[in-house]
Amino acid sequence: MPLMPCFEPGQAEEQGKIIGKILVGYGELEVGLLSCLVAVERHIDLPVKRLFERMPAEKRIKLARQTLLPAFADAGLEADMKECLADLDWCRDLRNQYAHCQWGWTSNDGLFFVNLEQLAANHVGPITRVMNHPRYLGVSLLKEQEAYGDYVRECFIYLETAYQAWDRRRRDIAMTAFVFSKPPKITRPCLHN
Repeated sequence: MPLMPCFEPGQAEEQGKIIGKILVGYGELEVGLLSCLVAVERHIDLPVKRLFERMPAEKRIKLARQTLLPAFADAGLEADMKECLADLDWCRDLRNQYAHCQWGWTSNDGLFFVNLEQLAANHVGPITRVMNHPRYLGVSLLKEQEAYGDYVRECFIYLETAYQAWDRRRRDIAMTAFVFSKPPKITRPCLHN
């Protein structure tokens, strides 16, 4: 029997592929955060150790915020960084929603899940059935969520390169710096239907 039968062919195979990309892709967003920290500190050793040494994702974002906001404010990029950190935190919530849940599929309803963390935190009295209060997911919503993660990744690339260019000008380094274009803002999708 497969580990996740609802993601097999004939059920929610396409949704499973997108969910897998969202789950794994969150790590790429944290690498974007790390790249901005490396740009500020101009070395990689300490930023990697500070962000990834036994620290949950939510605390990584808070620690990075403390270091990045003053530096990016100096570069005139504070508002963009605040927005990107808030978007990263939303992506963390999305990833956690999918990582801590029970999945199901029916031919009538399609793919659904129950967030077990929410169930445990919000349930009054004994829990007698896990699959109460299912949340449904269609392919179109999952594609929007994946696209939003791509947008956040591009925002980090823009911020890193814009900060590096500002830093080179400030230090009077004659080297030309490429700045990745700021991506056009997209609307944050829903967490589920």
